[in-house]
Amino acid sequence: MGVLLFHARGALPGGYLGVDLFFVLSGFLITSLLLREHRDTGRIALGAFWVRRARRLFPALLALMPAIAIYARYIARPGEIHAIRGDALATLGYVANWRAIFAHANYWQLFAAPSPLEHTWSLSIEEQFYVVWPVVVALVLRRLSSRSLLVLIVALTALSMAAMSALFDPLHVSRVYLGTDTRAAGVLAGAALATVISLDAPWSARAVRVLDALGAACALGLAVAWWKLDGTNPFLYRGGFWLTEIAVLVLIVCATCGTRSVVARALSIRPLRLLGTISYGAYLWHWPVNVFLTAERAHVRGPWLLAIQFAVTLAIAIVSYRFLERPIRLRGSPFGRPLYVVPAATALAVFLVVLGTRARDLHLPAIRTTALDRSPVSSRVSFRVMVLGDSTANSLGWGLRAINQRGIAVELLGQDGCTMLRDSCGGSHWTERTRALHPNATLVFLGGAFLHAYPIGGVWRSSCHPGWDDRFERNLARHLGDLTSREGRVWAVTSPYPLGNYDNATVRAEVDCINGSIRRAAASVRRVEVLDLAERLCPRGVCQRESDGHPIRPDGVHYDVAAAAGLSRWVLGEIQRQLIAQRE
Repeated sequence: MGVLLFHARGALPGGYLGVDLFFVLSGFLITSLLLREHRDTGRIALGAFWVRRARRLFPALLALMPAIAIYARYIARPGEIHAIRGDALATLGYVANWRAIFAHANYWQLFAAPSPLEHTWSLSIEEQFYVVWPVVVALVLRRLSSRSLLVLIVALTALSMAAMSALFDPLHVSRVYLGTDTRAAGVLAGAALATVISLDAPWSARAVRVLDALGAACALGLAVAWWKLDGTNPFLYRGGFWLTEIAVLVLIVCATCGTRSVVARALSIRPLRLLGTISYGAYLWHWPVNVFLTAERAHVRGPWLLAIQFAVTLAIAIVSYRFLERPIRLRGSPFGRPLYVVPAATALAVFLVVLGTRARDLHLPAIRTTALDRSPVSSRVSFRVMVLGDSTANSLGWGLRAINQRGIAVELLGQDGCTMLRDSCGGSHWTERTRALHPNATLVFLGGAFLHAYPIGGVWRSSCHPGWDDRFERNLARHLGDLTSREGRVWAVTSPYPLGNYDNATVRAEVDCINGSIRRAAASVRRVEVLDLAERLCPRGVCQRESDGHPIRPDGVHYDVAAAAGLSRWVLGEIQRQLIAQRE
């Protein structure tokens, strides 16, 4: 529930801690089952354990893949397709967290360029645990005792905590947030508890009262953390995670007391138990549903949008549990031998994902030919446009490409999460491409800049703070200067107000500050102009939302290729007009 609320555009700012709670709980439950099996039989049947885990997890995941393929084929922006294919294949291989790390993805900007599989990083960590941990437990218990296992767990936990502390970088938080090594402490904390107490541990009445008092205090502390603690807060990575994990351990101990515990009874109310029953399907489907059912597509906003997203998620999760997950978990494959069915189903899922993420052709009417395009040979490039910036630049650039005008080539060099707040954004790559391609027009567009914060004096700040604005402006001016050339012109593109849940007075003020920085940076560099996309799309603050009944920015930020066709024609026509005027 916490995660669902967090992903509902941050309705619960610290709800991401629900994943950490699950890590601890999973470590406790899995280790408890392994220890009980060893105690009862003297061994751990690894094959049977992995089969049970596969029955529980894999069918619902495979069922998600056709929906992802359909989304990629018919709904996703062209610039997203390649990333969705990689995300899907990494998810099926349960390495999504490491793919995100090696791709230098910023998890905390998940609302800026949402992938429908952004949330599967945690499933990957869980599956990696399920593969490795039973082997470790079996090897230790074969010759040693559970006490020796506890010593090993404590040592591994200390190593994981040390890795988080050593690798933490305020500007690259995702490395430690997504890493198996740095997040193992939560799972191992639950495992450690399992070696100390059992699921049916006897507790005296006095002990239960003490545990209830501690449990109530820990539940209150977790509530505050879930309500207040931002995921990029340095406190999290310097002890905050470990404090919340200790609180979860106390709640788990309360749960083992059964009905004698007030805390356990409070956590046992029927709605929570029902949600827990379908929690795996709800987690799998909630984020793809949110990515698809945006305010622009659903034509509702605020609480009504959240209600629709939750209702659709829970409906799919119920169907998945009733007709797919539960039958297979209890009875196995409904047809054929699993030895053949599972590889065939996996191959089919991979095939559908690859098919759905093939580059699709987009055909839009060509715009009026200008004096800059006189080439009679369609394959010859007479006018080259280079589009730089963040993911919004790529989405706009795909619209320019889709115009498909003879003699015009559009190069897309946007980087997801590029903010101009980090020196590495763009870097020498943009300059090298400028020198190699000699573009006639270069557009620098940072439509998602308002989503990014930057640590100043130990506090994360957004635009309209002097330190943020100064850093953004200086870096942008430096990049604009590096991009200028004698052959072409450079345009700094202003950002229109975002739509949907982003559209509020605070965000609009931040966008105004960003546009002010854009104008000042452009004015400080020769041969750089301002392309006022903000005024074109949101004249006098009133934004155009649709074109021919289709949302121009389905997620409120990124541009739909077909619906933004008119805007793309305006952009291309405007830079051509200005170039012609300058030549005359």
